[in-house]
Amino acid sequence: MALKDLLVCIDRTVAGDARLRLAFNLARANGAYLAGAYALPEVPTAPAAPMGFGVASPAGMTGLADDGLSMGGAVSEGFREAEIAETVAQRFKSELRLHGIEGEWHLLADDDSAALLELAKSVDLTITGQRPPNTHTNGAARFRPEDIVMAAGRPVLIVPYAGAFETVGKRTLIAWDGTREANRALNDALPLLADAETVSVVFVGSRERDLEQHRAALGRAVHHLRQHGIEADPEETLRGDLAVSDILLSRAADLAADLIVAGGYHHSQLREALLGGVSRELLDHMTVPVLMSH
Repeated sequence: MALKDLLVCIDRTVAGDARLRLAFNLARANGAYLAGAYALPEVPTAPAAPMGFGVASPAGMTGLADDGLSMGGAVSEGFREAEIAETVAQRFKSELRLHGIEGEWHLLADDDSAALLELAKSVDLTITGQRPPNTHTNGAARFRPEDIVMAAGRPVLIVPYAGAFETVGKRTLIAWDGTREANRALNDALPLLADAETVSVVFVGSRERDLEQHRAALGRAVHHLRQHGIEADPEETLRGDLAVSDILLSRAADLAADLIVAGGYHHSQLREALLGGVSRELLDHMTVPVLMSH
């Protein structure tokens, strides 16, 4: 299935700006419709943080927020946030026209995850961002990528808050463990792998017996990719004393991967929040974009 209907989650951070560039590149490459969802922040009680998008402050300081707010400044700050949102909207629409991309704009409250989920349920791919530290103070949206993964029923491309990623899928690591989620993620990733240079399907086992039991199925997963014209290689390794996520991230670095594909939340979100898990650890420590499906 081609990617013809995309949704990108935008906020006023530098990371949001980079995420938008990646979304435009994917839309152009696939001839896709692109919807933008902008999270309008709540009015802060402290000075706002630096922003992306080359947005000028009222004082004319491009890319920087005001130094502070006066008493009663909450109203003016609310207007200011609305002005920033309008600036980003006009830039988004201008880029659509410039590149001949069809699309639409959605302005959402920062805490209105329900509205975002409704949009995510009806697209081929949602592009959102990793939640950075200090989310409430740095201008990043509070939408949780794991909530989109769990509720949308569609693949989600999560982009790290640090780094620039113009394209994805040239060098891909697929984290495969035979679960329903992993198989779905592998299949959901097919449109992003059409021009891949290298694809490694990696299985991490706890024991030699695990490797033996999954070897045939791993081979079938690779065969499925090859039937779609995607050259892929199987890899298997024992985890030893290391976390599976650490092995995957280390191998991604070895391969200079620009994309990790993984099934999301084979265990419940609560269990992963309390005890940890591959999905949770990948989202916390990701260094390249992760395509995740549940």
